[in-house]
Amino acid sequence: MRDAKRDVFEQARRHNTPASSSCSPSSRQPRSRGSFIRQPPPKKVSIAGKEFRVSPVLDTFFWFVTERHRVHQRRLAGERQPWTTDEILSTYPFANVFRVYDRTTQYILRHVIMEGSQELNEMCFRVILFRTFCRIETWELLKRRLGNITWKSFNLKVYEEIVLSETAAVYGPAYIMPAPKLGATANAANHLRLIELMMKEKVPSRLKQFVYLRDAHGYLRLFPSMGDFIALQLLLDLNMTPHFRWDENTWAALGPGALMCIKKIFGPDIRGREYEAFKYLHESQDYHFLRLRISPRQRPRLSDTIPAGLTMVDMEHALCETEKYSRARHPNISGKKIKVARREYVPRSPPPTAILPQHWLAPGGIRRPTLRCPPPVNPHTDDPNPEYEVSHIVAEKPHYTEGPKHYLVRWAGYGPNDDIWLRECDLIEGASDALSKWQTMKARISERVAEYQATGDCEASSRTSSMKQGNNRTTSKKQSNIVIDLCGSDTE
Repeated sequence: MRDAKRDVFEQARRHNTPASSSCSPSSRQPRSRGSFIRQPPPKKVSIAGKEFRVSPVLDTFFWFVTERHRVHQRRLAGERQPWTTDEILSTYPFANVFRVYDRTTQYILRHVIMEGSQELNEMCFRVILFRTFCRIETWELLKRRLGNITWKSFNLKVYEEIVLSETAAVYGPAYIMPAPKLGATANAANHLRLIELMMKEKVPSRLKQFVYLRDAHGYLRLFPSMGDFIALQLLLDLNMTPHFRWDENTWAALGPGALMCIKKIFGPDIRGREYEAFKYLHESQDYHFLRLRISPRQRPRLSDTIPAGLTMVDMEHALCETEKYSRARHPNISGKKIKVARREYVPRSPPPTAILPQHWLAPGGIRRPTLRCPPPVNPHTDDPNPEYEVSHIVAEKPHYTEGPKHYLVRWAGYGPNDDIWLRECDLIEGASDALSKWQTMKARISERVAEYQATGDCEASSRTSSMKQGNNRTTSKKQSNIVIDLCGSDTE
């Protein structure tokens, strides 16, 4: 068997990174239990055909995910504090490396998904409802008032009256969804209308048809207020139900925290290549763990039946937390924010849980399609740009400026890695059927949105809103302007 040192140099050559370089003192972290002698980081890495210097935040990322997961494992084992010797981890709250282990996600799995009807529409309705408000107290308020929470018995006026009459906050601090404009005055009323719209549009059944997480995400983005980050979070919650088995290792939408961390690692010139940099981190993680002498046994791992390391989804989640950690560890590497957290870390009660969806652990539980990768439509021509058959449109690029619309296209027989952005005019010429299907689906959603906008406030909504003018309307105005940046508020 080859020794670890030879593996480091071989993987360094494979990833086009120098196997030795100087390591600045600022990149050295205080040692914790089970510490190691590490190899220096590469001076430069090649991403999308361009070389970038790396900062000490690169090593910090892999150290952080390792130590943060150790903290979670020690808590699960019932060990007493301190769970780490790192002052920053001990002082401030950080979400878990694996999103599924975060407190609110565990609550969704145990009390929203596992309790109640296991039928597709009912499970999806409960998950969408919970994630919209993202507050355990709001969910328990609805259960106290309604008993069983079901789509079959859903009444918009009743739900509006319950939520709008609540004097305490109804929204959680993490993953806040901007309010859609669906005719109501209060944000909560508009959010409830969005849920009803999605269910009437048969979103659960439509999502069931998608093979890839990326495809489902592109569809959800057609609904009002469903930005890149929020749409992904909802899909990840739904993926914990037995009805969806998307592979979370094929694609992820990068939130603002992850984007900022990538910028801190590779510098401001990485702009426009963030996703390629993200893929580099994901594909080279084994090399970096090995270079830092973090053995497979020490690396973050969901369970004994799942290989060690991070999926693309969990890496995006961990980059956001690393960015917060780096504000204290590397204050000289500036970002948009300086403060690590609004409060210091206080362990919550009861202790954390670590339940996983059963289908994640079962053989064949994750859907991984076999790709045919057929040849071009015109394989015998000398055309340098051969034609391929378009399967369908995956997503539409947000259209903020003048210019042609762009659509993300999936080739027949190929997967997300080969998707390409094409102009609308290109699709009109070569794939008009796919374009027509997408535009028809988008138009149907827009028609439903217009119907809600024309209804105005319902009786319960207007009565409750008038009773809370000083409180609710101020909150409503603030809520509608919130920027999604709270990716790490859900801590233990």
